[in-house]
Amino acid sequence: MTGRPHLLRTAATIGVCAAILTMSACGGSTRAKIGAETTALPTAGVSLSASATPSPADQAALQRVVPAPTTTTAATGTFTLTSAATIHADPGAEPVATELAAYLKQQTGLALPTTANTDAGIRLLLRPTGGDPALGAEGYTLTATPTSVTLTAATDAGLFHGVQTVRQLLIGDKLQAGTITDHPRFAYRGVMLDVARHFFSVADVKAYIDAAALYKVNEFHLHLSDDQGWRLTVPGWPKLAAVGGSTQVGGGHGGYYTAADLKEIVDYAASRSMTVIPEIDMPGHVGAAVYAYPTLACDGRHHGPVTSVSPGYDALCPSSESTYRFVDSAMKAAADATPGSPYLHLGGDEAQALNLTQYNAFVQRAQNLVAAHDRTPIAWAEAGTAPLLPQTILEYWDTGQPQPSVLQAAAKGTRLIMAPGDHAYLDQQPVADFRLGLHWAGYVPVSKAYDWDPVTVLPGVSPSSVLGVEAPLWTETVKNLADAETLAFPRLPAIAEIGWSAPNTHDWPGFSHRLADQAPLWDKLGIAYYKSPEIPWG
Repeated sequence: MTGRPHLLRTAATIGVCAAILTMSACGGSTRAKIGAETTALPTAGVSLSASATPSPADQAALQRVVPAPTTTTAATGTFTLTSAATIHADPGAEPVATELAAYLKQQTGLALPTTANTDAGIRLLLRPTGGDPALGAEGYTLTATPTSVTLTAATDAGLFHGVQTVRQLLIGDKLQAGTITDHPRFAYRGVMLDVARHFFSVADVKAYIDAAALYKVNEFHLHLSDDQGWRLTVPGWPKLAAVGGSTQVGGGHGGYYTAADLKEIVDYAASRSMTVIPEIDMPGHVGAAVYAYPTLACDGRHHGPVTSVSPGYDALCPSSESTYRFVDSAMKAAADATPGSPYLHLGGDEAQALNLTQYNAFVQRAQNLVAAHDRTPIAWAEAGTAPLLPQTILEYWDTGQPQPSVLQAAAKGTRLIMAPGDHAYLDQQPVADFRLGLHWAGYVPVSKAYDWDPVTVLPGVSPSSVLGVEAPLWTETVKNLADAETLAFPRLPAIAEIGWSAPNTHDWPGFSHRLADQAPLWDKLGIAYYKSPEIPWG
């Protein structure tokens, strides 16, 4: 399939989007506070445009951001770019400055150079010490006046997140004056893309990363194996990719990633302050693996390709030592292909072909193999029945089944990623008869994707147990990037806000208007989305 060019190559269209937006159309809320009128004189490259008093439109223009910032203080006036403007980057902030310059050039047509001069109109200030400790590693402060725009953060990740806020606020060549102080609620804010049911090219994966990065997602969970396809090369096991990667749902040639492909994806994600978490799903969901190597199953029979939407219900043989040699090889390949990530997901869901004793024994050994490759194991919630390592993380998903083992694990210190299927699964249909997706967890309109709290969605779990949230997208019915985006948008930004924003900012009417303000940007970037009737599209 053909990938959309990455966001920097298409960001020129943002300027067209911004030009057609009017401040009066922006959604707002009562969080804004009117600031004092700015009276500073303009610096070189900036033209001054300040009104006598702040207007409601000024306030609304500063409140169009998704996810909702921690605090927003409106002021009078607007910052306006001119061809004489420059960008200052502190040492270590140069890569983010380069990204910002590319965005601004394609958004406004202005080629802004970087400079060592701290009097530049745009400043990226890296302050690893001495800043506001509440901002943490990913927070930032954005201060815009009619004479300057300043982003301050402790890390380049914080600066990058601040750049995403600037992109959303910029209307043509103007940016509303005011101050935003912002930091995430949860450390883990993820999306998952299933490339096993239907294969996605490297270009398409990068495009999905771009779309998620716009909403301050920091973890990219890549589901690399399942019944319908095996998508990475493993040294010593050549048939996994050549045979197991040769198909997908509905048949077809499928595909797989080389080590170089995965490095390209990992590097690209890192440039957007996002880490890639590989998943090798086992001991169930291994149809492609046992198609390539039938001896990995206990039954000794030939296993054909799985091309149906339904699982194959095969399983790795938990009593065979060759199984664990395979598991170790696969986990090592996944870890080697994704440097920079502390995590490795071992799957563990829906292993119906094994009894509980067999399953628990497998999970116990598999997590130890993951840990041996210096990765923190993540597993789906079913793995809570097994004895877990202190560092192993569970991902909660199946809201239709009681899972006391998850509560018991959390009580012992296991951390949880919240991905409840009836709120966060992007493959669930938003309405009945939608052309894409399934509805085994019910229909999930935008309002339901927004209407939950990670610390209360599973009663009995302590807030301290919740590491963060994730929005998985399974691809049984998703054949291409446009399909993926149509299911993800506008719900992905809703779940991103659940992960980033403080609970006291949670406000459906305000959010729905802020979400509507994103649509022209998606149109110009070529992001496909469902025009939900719940949203007051302008």
